[in-house]
Amino acid sequence: MPKFVHDYVLMHELAHLRVPKHGSEFWKLVNRYPKTERARGYLMAIGMGD
Repeated sequence: MPKFVHDYVLMHELAHLRVPKHGSEFWKLVNRYPKTERARGYLMAIGMGD
């Protein structure tokens, strides 16, 4: 996978250290990574996204 996707997954998991569930506060943290939307699109395209 591209590096930007690895970085997104890392950001996603690190955010879980502060906010366990996928609520608005969680996504506020994750969206601080500038390529979140692109990485999520990539994961969805290969069948690994939600």
